[in-house]
Amino acid sequence: MTPGVSIVADDTRSWGLETPGPGLLLRVPSTGRWARRPSVHLDAAPDYRIRLRGGGQTLLWTRIDSYWDHAIFVRGTATAPQLLPPLSAPEVRSVRALPGSEAWWVAWNWRVARALVEAPMPALHAGHWCLRPVRAIAAEKAERHPVSPMEWSFGQPPMPPHSLAAVTRFLFAWKEDRWESLPEQRPGAVLGLRALSAPEDGRVKSWRKRARDGTLPPVLLLFVDILAKWVVLDGHDRMHAALLEGVPPPLMGLWPVVDRSRTRNAAREEGALFGAEFQLRAGATPETVDRVNRMLLLNFTSEPRGTVSRAWPLPGGREAWLEEVSTRRRKGQLPLLDDSDWGWLA
Repeated sequence: MTPGVSIVADDTRSWGLETPGPGLLLRVPSTGRWARRPSVHLDAAPDYRIRLRGGGQTLLWTRIDSYWDHAIFVRGTATAPQLLPPLSAPEVRSVRALPGSEAWWVAWNWRVARALVEAPMPALHAGHWCLRPVRAIAAEKAERHPVSPMEWSFGQPPMPPHSLAAVTRFLFAWKEDRWESLPEQRPGAVLGLRALSAPEDGRVKSWRKRARDGTLPPVLLLFVDILAKWVVLDGHDRMHAALLEGVPPPLMGLWPVVDRSRTRNAAREEGALFGAEFQLRAGATPETVDRVNRMLLLNFTSEPRGTVSRAWPLPGGREAWLEEVSTRRRKGQLPLLDDSDWGWLA
């Protein structure tokens, strides 16, 4: 374990997510390797021009309009780096707890936490992080519009993940209109960072056996709040194997944590109570009760925790962005964007 990083149980009362097991908080110091940009990080230029980097290469360019209604995404040509070492069969067998049980999640929490801390190409930076099991929801249940900092402060909880099957469609470029978007583009969508291996790949076949018997290790997702998406940090082949078998893969979420103190707000609390009553009148199913409880905890907590994805200044600023995007366009494979899209993106 790298000195200086502490790992403790997550004591957060509510993240507003479906969390099937306990989680951990990673407290990363601001010294040594943790003071630098991690291998996977965001760079930013003016007017919400965001660049996702991994292993020294650009994985994604995106620009979001100032009203948070429209966005364009363009992938880089680099392959996403392998951040965590491949899991061996003995390592998987060493977790003997019943899959999906609290003990099983605790074991995998600690294994993944240690791997993140010891990774040669870190995804962590200084600050606090939450590592916790998360459960995917149906895309139709996801929020229709992302949380805009124009209306809300940064630091909202992560959105529940959804649309796992979308990782099989590896688009090089696409547009998202937040008012007319497809369900799989709603906040909380899961985005793969590389094309999936073929179903005939030996590792995918091996993971399919694990998926069938319920012992598949969790897939690691990172929530990027500025994009309102989860990205697959580790486990593309495991996710593919689960999708091929028609079973939900176990998911472990990772996100940076911020604490937000706030004073009591009668209007907010009354609105939460009204919303709870409205939902319960429609039918107090176990799912509805659970959702209402999470909502009430979130609105009545005096010091709620949220997440903010840190971004570093893009070297060269807007001019460098224009050059990079123009170069990427010349490399082709981007039929879904027209000239006006490129003009706005650049």
